Amino acid sequence: MLIAQITDAHIVEKNRHYMADPATKIHERFFRVISYLNNLDPQPDLILFTGDTVDRGGGECYIQLKELLEPLRAPLYVIPGNHDVREEMRSAFYNQAYMPLSGFIQYAIEEHALRLIALDTLVQGQAYGMLCEERLAWIEKTLEQEPAKPTLLFMHHSPAKIGVSLFDAIHCKAPSQFEALVRNYKNIVGILAGHTHQGYVTSFGGKPCLIAPSIAPSHYIASSSDEQVSALELEDPAVSLHEWHEGTVMISHVRRIKEDYRRIDWAEITRAREAELLHVR
Repeated sequence: MLIAQITDAHIVEKNRHYMADPATKIHERFFRVISYLNNLDPQPDLILFTGDTVDRGGGECYIQLKELLEPLRAPLYVIPGNHDVREEMRSAFYNQAYMPLSGFIQYAIEEHALRLIALDTLVQGQAYGMLCEERLAWIEKTLEQEPAKPTLLFMHHSPAKIGVSLFDAIHCKAPSQFEALVRNYKNIVGILAGHTHQGYVTSFGGKPCLIAPSIAPSHYIASSSDEQVSALELEDPAVSLHEWHEGTVMISHVRRIKEDYRRIDWAEITRAREAELLHVR
């Protein structure tokens, strides 16, 4: 089973720029990512979009997001990040069977060998995330339904701290019961998150916690103790790929999608190299 993860796209309204700077090229970056995903062979079984789908949460941003997503081939599942607006997201994706009709945007994807559970960590108007008692009760009830099936959790805010002051102040605030659930349910294979715009690998409740790098430019923080961003880094957008082989651990890797990304046929390279060697001789 191949799972693609994209996160933190921060799509803005048409003819606008992320952070009001044309150099961020936010829509072009997203288009490159969609093109890359569409050309993957094999195609992902599904794509998880782990929040901050848009930058300002308004309806116009979601209209632009849906337009950019139109060519996407693989099934897509979204959850909100702190820049999203829950009801606007629900309205934009109302025709998706997984989308709850009301309340938190939490659901389970059941039709694969690996069960995937979407968690809603959004606290509207705040940068930090939360799993309140109501959300936690839903998680526990959902885990109880399939206590043996391998399960992957995905959420926007990481429940684990990463040693960077700025991000640790706005991670997911969750009751200690959540960590206990993750630890005690042996079928949980790990947690996927976003939010930081940079990639980190850590653990939570004794399980891998993989924080994916973003589609949008990342934040440069000069020192891990700094509480302010120093600059915006215009590095290439990222796609995270997670391979699940039943009965084995999950294998994850990150692909950076360069602006001039292309493939050169290996046979063509080999022929050119052999011709060059013959010429040298």
